Amino acid sequence: MNKVSNFNAQTWDHWSRKGSVWTRPFSSDQFAEAKERTIELILTPMKKAPLWWFEGLGERVLGLASGGGQQGPELIAHGYDVTIMDISRRQLLADQAVSMREDYPINLVRADMTCRFPFEDNVFDFIVHPVSNCYVEEIEHVWREAYRVLRPGGVLMSGWTNPIMYMVADEALNSEEHPLEIKYPLPYNSLVEEQKGLEITTDGGYQFSHTLGTQIGGQLRAGFLLKDFYEDNEADNRLGKYTSLYAATLAIKPM
Repeated sequence: MNKVSNFNAQTWDHWSRKGSVWTRPFSSDQFAEAKERTIELILTPMKKAPLWWFEGLGERVLGLASGGGQQGPELIAHGYDVTIMDISRRQLLADQAVSMREDYPINLVRADMTCRFPFEDNVFDFIVHPVSNCYVEEIEHVWREAYRVLRPGGVLMSGWTNPIMYMVADEALNSEEHPLEIKYPLPYNSLVEEQKGLEITTDGGYQFSHTLGTQIGGQLRAGFLLKDFYEDNEADNRLGKYTSLYAATLAIKPM
């Protein structure tokens, strides 16, 4: 594991210990409720992926960077054969805890998505990839690997961050005590800003903005065809008053 991946694994472990919203595993009541309703999968902070995205899919799903005991139980509750790949030990332990409590099988894999995915070609029917590629400097590799491990006709559902959010300092996004003004050039790169004196801590980890050319164009260059797209926002984020801060794409590996 390289410097960035190792530090970001520690970052997510830190957030898990703090009980961040994306690290809180399903309770027994939540799992029971999930089995009684239609699937509600979160790729971005607020909106749920459209139900029609799940029509006609097979059962084998990879939750890519999906640890934390949220997406995994949701998918299991609707009958899917689930593999969760994540870099954080604590996020995977959360999935393990829910699976043991609710007595269901799940395949948990600790791996770094900046490296070759530890799966054979054409294994999965679809991939669920919530917002997380902002912790990866080179995302076109992620798209290529996702394409490789999907079967022909398979689907990639991915959420990602609008790069504009990285132009503004974190403290200004949630507090009116700081001016909401442009501070960083795009594409944002924590490694570059660290060389300029920015302190990188486990409260934020190493993060990277990505252009639309690498988010959308990168999927197309990997071989995917885009079928759908939606935008989303984030509660209590000041910049969200002016623009959408997140997006999600539905991409298909051609037959």
